[in-house]
Amino acid sequence: MRICFSCNLIDFKPKGNVLQFFILLRSVDRIVAKLGASERKRYVLDCVLPFQFRNGTGGFTFEHVRFHKSDQLVDDIIARDEKHKYDFLFIRGRNEAFHLVEKKPALGKKLLYLAVQYNLQDPYIMGRLDRIFQHSRVVFFQTEPNAERYRRYQLGKAKYSNQELQRKIQVLPQFVEPHAGEPFTRPSGEPLHLIWAGVIRPRYGLAVATKAVTLIRKKFPKTKLNVLYPSIVGSYQKTARRLLRTPGVVDHGQKSMWTTKKMIVQSGIGIALLYDNTLDQNPSHSYLSRIIECMALGVPVLTTRTIGNLALLGEKYPLFVEDAHDIAFHYEKLCDPAYHQEMSQYVRSRGERFLADNAVQAFWHVLQNEYRHRKRK
Repeated sequence: MRICFSCNLIDFKPKGNVLQFFILLRSVDRIVAKLGASERKRYVLDCVLPFQFRNGTGGFTFEHVRFHKSDQLVDDIIARDEKHKYDFLFIRGRNEAFHLVEKKPALGKKLLYLAVQYNLQDPYIMGRLDRIFQHSRVVFFQTEPNAERYRRYQLGKAKYSNQELQRKIQVLPQFVEPHAGEPFTRPSGEPLHLIWAGVIRPRYGLAVATKAVTLIRKKFPKTKLNVLYPSIVGSYQKTARRLLRTPGVVDHGQKSMWTTKKMIVQSGIGIALLYDNTLDQNPSHSYLSRIIECMALGVPVLTTRTIGNLALLGEKYPLFVEDAHDIAFHYEKLCDPAYHQEMSQYVRSRGERFLADNAVQAFWHVLQNEYRHRKRK
């Protein structure tokens, strides 16, 4: 099986979309590494990126994936396919997938497209997604609610049978890289802290989190809000810098994936807020990868009640919050060691399926089925 992966990443940063793509590649690399020597020779794994990736960057090492830098992703993928005759082209990036099928529609029979988000209210986005869907082999969505919503949308258009939609629409969830070393632990006697990690955007509620730590510190003065972020969206720079100077907030800036994991465990309580006031209420934006990170590490996470979070944590998850007062209330409850342990065990059990090697098994199964189907034809 010959696969060419591609993603429209500008450079390598320890942020959600970058990490998700490299964790996927790393998991596929591990699957191939476990195969017997003769079977392993059947696999060619190439990856075309807009930047030069050096093996080991960010802690990601590969045995079987070969990386290639490209200034023209679509043209280079087409050229590489003519030379190497790939079985599949896996693309993350709507514009790149769209231009690929526009330039060479025949490649659609090889295209595996990862749809990160879409907006039912936007004719331009839906036009491009529908065109990609028409000329692709499989389209992956990152959450079951998002996949089901697109399934219903296509059923309403009556262009495809339900059986075809069930085959062609698949889920490739966000997932986390497991920690292979000694388990991270919290320092003995250290109070619980909150940790907020990820790109800083207005809808992610940093203002709510900073207000919450101010409320908490009135009763628990040693509590801190640790903030780690690879970037701040441009329009929010001034506001974010002011919030990061709030007493009790510790601005850590950018940290590696592994340092972030360690700090999540050491803090003891994750916080991941999402306030979506858009008309579309897009399920693909209704949970954050940092929630899965907390779950996999067994760290209770305070989060908002969204479509995606309900799917992740369950309808009856007791740590859903709306505002700073809710956060302060649940912080105090989690100071009870027995309750903290109970919540830790709950989120860990829900998070096991999002460990990379578990989550990628379904993707690998789809690859094998589609490969056999192509060979039969």
